[in-house]
Amino acid sequence: MTFDIPHMIATGAIVFLVIWITDHTSACDGMSKGRKTLVKTVAIFVLVVMLNIFWPYGSGV
Repeated sequence: MTFDIPHMIATGAIVFLVIWITDHTSACDGMSKGRKTLVKTVAIFVLVVMLNIFWPYGSGV
């Protein structure tokens, strides 16, 4: 089993930034709590999938 520390850090940064940006901008103003959670979940999913397409986990690149 390999541990790709830079990939883990990049994934954590994506999660942190999506949550921070959606909480501190007016992008989600006026939305219900459930809708905000859905927006955050979809954004994190899309960005992590893109990260894994361009930089596969364990590739060592």
